[in-house]
Amino acid sequence: MVRKWLLPTLTEILTKDESTAVEPLSRGHFAPEPIPQDGYSCIAAHQWQRALQHWQSGMLSLECLLRSISDHSLAQTSSRPIGMLLCTPGLPFDGTELFATGIFTPTHEGQMLLPATSESAQANSYGLPLEIPLLPADPLQQDRCCLLLTAEFGLILSVGLDGEGLPQFQYSFDPADVRLAWQSLRGRAMLTANHHLPWLDQVVDSFPPVAPNYQWVMKFGQLLLQNLPGSVAEKTWEPKPTADLELLQAITHEVRTPLSTIRTLTRSLLRRPNMEEQVIKRLESIDRECTEQINRMELIFQAVEMAEGHEIDLTTMSFSHLMEESLPLWQKQAERRNLNLAVAMPQQLPAVVSNPTILDRVLTGLVENFTRNLPAGSHIQVDVTAVGDRLKLQLHSTVEAGEQLQETSGKAVGQMLTFRPETGNLSLNLKVTQDLFQSLGGKLVVKPNQCQGETMTIFLPML
Repeated sequence: MVRKWLLPTLTEILTKDESTAVEPLSRGHFAPEPIPQDGYSCIAAHQWQRALQHWQSGMLSLECLLRSISDHSLAQTSSRPIGMLLCTPGLPFDGTELFATGIFTPTHEGQMLLPATSESAQANSYGLPLEIPLLPADPLQQDRCCLLLTAEFGLILSVGLDGEGLPQFQYSFDPADVRLAWQSLRGRAMLTANHHLPWLDQVVDSFPPVAPNYQWVMKFGQLLLQNLPGSVAEKTWEPKPTADLELLQAITHEVRTPLSTIRTLTRSLLRRPNMEEQVIKRLESIDRECTEQINRMELIFQAVEMAEGHEIDLTTMSFSHLMEESLPLWQKQAERRNLNLAVAMPQQLPAVVSNPTILDRVLTGLVENFTRNLPAGSHIQVDVTAVGDRLKLQLHSTVEAGEQLQETSGKAVGQMLTFRPETGNLSLNLKVTQDLFQSLGGKLVVKPNQCQGETMTIFLPML
């Protein structure tokens, strides 16, 4: 018999008694397919990929619920939180300012847990996350979970290994589950951060577990299906192919074919010996322009397929390798516009779950659009960091004093494209690009700044 740890994880709480009579809509799980003995590791990796997609869908759906709760509570005074969030690191969204938040952070063998100070033991204000360390042997370090407590309902989301050692995403609105989840998390806080217990108890006591109104459960279930890449609901609700989509497919094909021929001929010329340097530069410029246009058309074609309900294949990929291949191109894009591009990222980056080819194309297109309206001499900072279970890629621009952003008036072409007459550039609009990132298992957030351009933040799930 396997000896269990002293406190259950949220995954164990949700799987320990599946025979319990629970309202069918208040609890749910995405069970993995049976794995045959041969090829276990390959299929297990696929199950983790699917579980992470379900978790991503749960996070997007939770974000929508938080916004709805915040909208309903705008009239409330700002002196008290409207809910409590207790989670493992890496919530990939904003909108938690009105909630008290506690984050259970991993620790490692030999890492010292800092003692409480008079400052850290004071009452905490919501909006500033409270960090609660986990013991090194705690199995919760391997899970991703979140407990939301509000006056309307309580909700648990969890992804971890079930009793058979297979990854599984689960959620529950059931008050009994919520109560057990809080007891489990409170026990962990008692072990490593008991000086925070008075504040935690005070906030949690304000939101006792209650049976949810069916409308909240139905809304979450609908959002969960909508946000799940390749789900039946997604394919059912997506628009059918129209004349516009068929026209886009035809145009992208007709543009790609001659450009591919031109690029092939250009590269054959570049292989000839003893060519003049000026001719080589011209041919390299032709090759580069053809490649950029082909990639742009490929990306538009991929977005059309996504709109028709095609699912993007995701796999484990090396983000370090992608950056090694992409950064020289990004540097050239910046140099052509007399921009300075700086990159800060760790030497070792974890693997992510995405589609390498499409991710490379969409990132290159984003960098191109990002640099398009910046004046010469501007600075672009690229930062890559790991945030919880997400890899965070952020681009931020800084304009030199006295310089102004160039005006770019993009015009909508149908429901998918944006055309800029001053440059002749045709690209996917922001909404379609964000949907494409969601299909890739990630998320794109763009925050405009009238004086400094934009800040683009991309989140990708790590394996």
